[in-house]
Amino acid sequence: LKGPTKVVASIYLSPPPIDFLCAAMAGEPPQKKQRPDDKAAQLFVDFVNQTGSPYHTVSACAGLLKSSGFVELYDGKPWTVARNGKYFVTKGGSEVMAFVVGGKFNQGLDSGMSIVGAHTDSPCLRLRPNSKVSGAGMLQVGMQTYGGGLWHTWFDRPLGVAGKVVIRQGSADKPGVQSLAERLVHIPEPLMLIPNLAIHLQSPDERKGFSPNTESHLQPVLCSKMFDDASRSAEELKEPKDGIFARHHTALLERIAKDLGCKPGDIVDADLCLMDSTPACLAGIYQEFVSAPRIDNLLSTWAAVKGLCGFASSPALAESQDICMAVSFDHEECGSQSVVGAEGATFPSWLDSMLNGLEVAPVARSAIFARSFLLSADCAHGVHPNYAGKHQSEHRPEFHKGIVIKTNANQRYATTAITASLFREVCKRADVPVQDFVVRNDSPCGTTIGPIVSAKLGIRTIDIGAPQWAMHSCRETCATSDCAHLLTLCKGFFELFRQIDSDADTM
Repeated sequence: LKGPTKVVASIYLSPPPIDFLCAAMAGEPPQKKQRPDDKAAQLFVDFVNQTGSPYHTVSACAGLLKSSGFVELYDGKPWTVARNGKYFVTKGGSEVMAFVVGGKFNQGLDSGMSIVGAHTDSPCLRLRPNSKVSGAGMLQVGMQTYGGGLWHTWFDRPLGVAGKVVIRQGSADKPGVQSLAERLVHIPEPLMLIPNLAIHLQSPDERKGFSPNTESHLQPVLCSKMFDDASRSAEELKEPKDGIFARHHTALLERIAKDLGCKPGDIVDADLCLMDSTPACLAGIYQEFVSAPRIDNLLSTWAAVKGLCGFASSPALAESQDICMAVSFDHEECGSQSVVGAEGATFPSWLDSMLNGLEVAPVARSAIFARSFLLSADCAHGVHPNYAGKHQSEHRPEFHKGIVIKTNANQRYATTAITASLFREVCKRADVPVQDFVVRNDSPCGTTIGPIVSAKLGIRTIDIGAPQWAMHSCRETCATSDCAHLLTLCKGFFELFRQIDSDADTM
């Protein structure tokens, strides 16, 4: 067969549409049909592009919640809450809890808490307290590794920064007096890069297994000293470098200050994360994939908050007996043991404040906890077409096939037979497909917030998630349909769980 027309025609058993054929002859990709899951996936992509640090994740969540009429409460202060009310609270800018109180919530034998839990953090490179590094005529930025990243994926990518900055600012009420203030900075521009080493300069063993030294090979390049010197006057180059200028390169401080609208010398400290500066997008010839940084675990956080907003805007809220909740913790990727992590005391304290606001007597609270249920939502390992053997042969979650139940006999996941059964029933009624995952016996198993929260609060828990590829890479992949599946599940869980649980004859 010769010529593009005959090649295209030979692929199909029946003649293709003329517009498809003409596009193929012109070298254009086929037109994508609009699918119901495209809207959910695009909403998730837009959410990811607002983030870059746990602080920006919580800020994006707060934006969704406020636009849906949620009222902000404050950590450490008394809460006034009521039935049919919608509320949220944050701590440290990196942990968030949102909840709605069902119109028929009561302290008797019927009500509980229906919770979707996730986390706001992802593996990344974070700024060192003293980041001023240089080498071979280049100004570099000293970084710490955060979490268990696939660090080789950070090479040869344009990198931006996002995070929290503490500045000194004046006060209109008190002239001459300065105070500290926290500000968020989000610079998606390609400010830095980590260049790879040419293959010709590597030994045969180094070529076989690329294993960068995390201390010496992961310090990104900001600019050349030549360009930096050329951008400054002779007087500026002679100025003493003390205070914040002794700790960080002036060029970096100036760029951050420009974004914040302050002077570089006003910066006191910063917690900055490097991020892939290439925006999240839909990918594949049919745009059926989401290519994005931080899918683990922004997808679960987004779906939990967005699903709660959808439920809160529906008539189902007035008929609900439960407190329905979305909570997302920080520091899951490094063990959860922090003031804003799942191991901390903040979440139990918030629950106490909430129940106090509802005037639930302490003697009645144990019964509410016993009727409560947690979906620990964290992404799952989708089977990789090039590495299918890495999965247990009977447990290979596929893209587009639904949400994954994660089970581990050694309690790395909190799933049990009854929590899995209740979850399957929710999915059945919500029309969400379900898959199962266990690791191979000769493979290590990750863990989640599920076992931690379940153990601390005595709440029935299941670990679930949408399948993805390349977990902990600088850039990851999931399916567009699974964004919709997870969103539908979260909203359906808030609507359906109480009736399913009440009808079940459990031990």
